[in-house]
Amino acid sequence: MPKTDAIKMLHYLGGLLLMLVIQVGIPLALYYGLRNTIGVVYALVISGIPPFIWVIFNFFRNRKVDALGVIIALSFILSGVVSLVSGDERAALIRDSAVGAIIGGFFLVTLIPINTTFLVLRPLTYIIAEQMFSGMQYKWTDRDGIPRQQSILEWQYEHIRYLRWSLRLQTLGWGVFLVLELVACVIFVELTDMVADDIVKYNNIINAAIVGTMVSISIIASHYTGKLERSIGKKWTEENDFTEKFEQQQREEQQQQRQQDDDEYSTTVVGNNHIV
Repeated sequence: MPKTDAIKMLHYLGGLLLMLVIQVGIPLALYYGLRNTIGVVYALVISGIPPFIWVIFNFFRNRKVDALGVIIALSFILSGVVSLVSGDERAALIRDSAVGAIIGGFFLVTLIPINTTFLVLRPLTYIIAEQMFSGMQYKWTDRDGIPRQQSILEWQYEHIRYLRWSLRLQTLGWGVFLVLELVACVIFVELTDMVADDIVKYNNIINAAIVGTMVSISIIASHYTGKLERSIGKKWTEENDFTEKFEQQQREEQQQQRQQDDDEYSTTVVGNNHIV
C-alpha cells in the first residue's frame, strides 16, 4: 500500500474511532458508571449529552446536522423517560421492549425525505454506513478540468438505484421488526399467562431471528451492490472522469514548454557564438 494511501486509511480509522468513542463509548460509560449512583433515569439523560455536543460541534464545523448523533442522543433520553414506568417484572419487560421500539421509530422517521440546507435526511442504514465510511472518497476531474470529490457511499447512493431501494427497505425492515417486537411482548404479557422467564426466552428468540435475518439481508445486498458499483462505476468513469485526458494534456504542454526552452537556449548560444 502506498504511503499516502496508508496515511489516508489511518486518518479515516481515527475519525471512525473518534465518532464511536463520542457517540457510543462515552455515553455507555456514563450510563453504567452513574446508574447505581444517581439512578437509571438521570444516568440515561446525562448519557445523551456527549452525542448532542458532537452534533452541535459538527453543525458549526460543517453547517449540517449530524442525524446519527441526534438519534443516539434522543434514544438515551427517551429511554430515560420510559424508565420512569414502574410495575412488576412483567411490566418491566414491556418497558425494555419499548426502548427497542423507540429506536425502531427512529428507523421509520428517517424514511421521510427531508432535504434542506442544514439537514439532509436519508435512511438510517445509510446514515450509519456513511458515518463508518465517510473517509473513503472518490476523486475525478470533470469535463471542464475541475477536480471533484465525493464520498464513495454518497456517489453510490446517487447513481445506483438498487442501493437506494435496498437501504430504504432495510431501514423499513429494522423499524417494523423493532416495533413488532414490542407488540409481541405486550401480547405475551397482557394476553397470556406466561411467566416472566418464558417471556424473556421468547423475546430473545425473536431478537435473534430479527438480527440474524436483517444482517443476512445486509450482507447479501452489499455483495450485490458491490457488483453493480463496479459495473456502473466503470461506465460512469469512462463518460465523466477526464483525469487522464487533462493529465496527458498537461504532460504535452510541459513537453512543449521544455522544447521551447531548449530552442530558445540553442538560439541564444548560436547568437553568442556569432558575436564572438
